[in-house]
Amino acid sequence: MIEGKKLDDVQQAYLGAMGIPVWSSREASVAEPVAAKPEPFLKLGPGSGGILLICTIDTESASKLANDICRAMASVPVWSWPDNGTDAVIPAAAVEEKLFTTVAVFGEALTEQVFGNPPPQNVAAANLVVFPAMQDLETSADARQELWAELCRSGMVAKN
Repeated sequence: MIEGKKLDDVQQAYLGAMGIPVWSSREASVAEPVAAKPEPFLKLGPGSGGILLICTIDTESASKLANDICRAMASVPVWSWPDNGTDAVIPAAAVEEKLFTTVAVFGEALTEQVFGNPPPQNVAAANLVVFPAMQDLETSADARQELWAELCRSGMVAKN
């Protein structure tokens, strides 16, 4: 048998008729299929900048805190949240279509839900940044300081 080439039924029958035994690798036996994790979908809100912000639910993107975060940014971000509706998109496809340069997710749990564990460093061509969860930002001064530090470190804040 030629290495890497599988014989079809006709070829095997022909070799069998000639009395030539056909060797098959035991490793080539049927492997258990690995269940693929379904790709998450996001609903994109309005916005036109190069930053995609991912929050848990749509109401978080309309909160006073979300407005304050937008005012601190250099451009108007596009908010998104997990959704399985007909107009929802795969994160990597959204990055490529809208030319996002940064994808920022609010919370470790949401990051794991959307991108798996461990999360990638990039989503298509965009950098992935993880912020504290919105609930933590509403209640914790430490979380707000961490958000501000990450906004500055990643270059997302407006320069005055």
